[in-house]
Amino acid sequence: MNILLVSEVYLPTVSGVASSTDSIARFLAKRGHQVYLVCPRPVIPYTPEAIPNLHLIYTPSLSDPFFVNKPMTLIPLGLGEIVQTIATHAFDVVHIQEPGALGIMTLIVAKLYRLPIVGAMHFSVEQFASFLPWKTISMSLMKLYIRLMYPHYGAIMVPTATAKGDLVKIIGHPERIYPISNGVDTSLYRPRRVPGALLRKKYHIDPGAVVFLYLGRLDADKNIETMLKALAHTSRIHVILAGVGKQKELLQLLAHQLLLSRRIRWIDQLSTQSIVELYQLSDGFIIMSPIETQSIVTLQAVACGLPVIAANAGALPELVHHGKNGYLVDTYDDGTLAEKMTYLASHPDVRVRMGKESRSISLAHRKSRVLQKLEVLYGDLKKSQSWS
Repeated sequence: MNILLVSEVYLPTVSGVASSTDSIARFLAKRGHQVYLVCPRPVIPYTPEAIPNLHLIYTPSLSDPFFVNKPMTLIPLGLGEIVQTIATHAFDVVHIQEPGALGIMTLIVAKLYRLPIVGAMHFSVEQFASFLPWKTISMSLMKLYIRLMYPHYGAIMVPTATAKGDLVKIIGHPERIYPISNGVDTSLYRPRRVPGALLRKKYHIDPGAVVFLYLGRLDADKNIETMLKALAHTSRIHVILAGVGKQKELLQLLAHQLLLSRRIRWIDQLSTQSIVELYQLSDGFIIMSPIETQSIVTLQAVACGLPVIAANAGALPELVHHGKNGYLVDTYDDGTLAEKMTYLASHPDVRVRMGKESRSISLAHRKSRVLQKLEVLYGDLKKSQSWS
């Protein structure tokens, strides 16, 4: 098939949508489909990897004021690239990752060309509203926007059953909403094969410390301050905070005020190899974000065989089964979070048992397995539109 994939964000930006887009594009290209990916031009130096059957089409961009190192394309920038791409290729299906500027323009042009359209929803209403003032008003406006946009898609992809339930409450039409996991490469993200001490030496991390990892954006919606407050209630536990974001300086100030600086390792230069190694050298993973529609980093952590402590919110309970492969904690309960960190730190046998359960859970999200469902959805949508 000829597939047009449109995303408001792509590599080298560190985000769930960028990772999802990359996974989908690589999988489909590897399957022999011709994939044309439209996305904003990076605002930091980046040389994209050449992937057979994957054709990158950049649109004019500027820096997103809400996120670090993230480009954005505004209307009508990019319209020319979208029109030319759709007009010169016989696309079998169009996949829009987010209903942003590029998504809106692509939707209009694809409708004019009567193309089958899959729309994805990788965000929650609460997540969007967290970046704007007047949260109640922002959430109401976002729900209205969703009601205006998503009914125009022939099918809707969401990453979890939780996300489907949330979307059904807004627009109805459960028969058009398909939960398809973002998936994880379980051959790449896997329990470590080399001694952890060697990996820790590479990253200048105490080989004898119990280390918990957070990896992702350092922004307000991720609720990292609860993790730092919990760390202050513990002793001898170390934390790695890997990623960039608008809150980094505030978090560093909080860490200094809580006398935690010596127990935190900040890492902002991340490659695929370093990401895998950070999981593999860690003893556990923590994510206290209340607004995850799935959490790709949590998928990666469980695939690497880590016990996970997570907020009991959003779709995280689909990956973290309380008492089996980790613990669920109320979103802002730093006291209970500290207790669970301390317990895991002092019980290596529990970490091993929970890590094995995590790995088992991850296998149901094997990328080759779950993304085949998306491939089938494309084919079914194409057939149904050709019959109409």
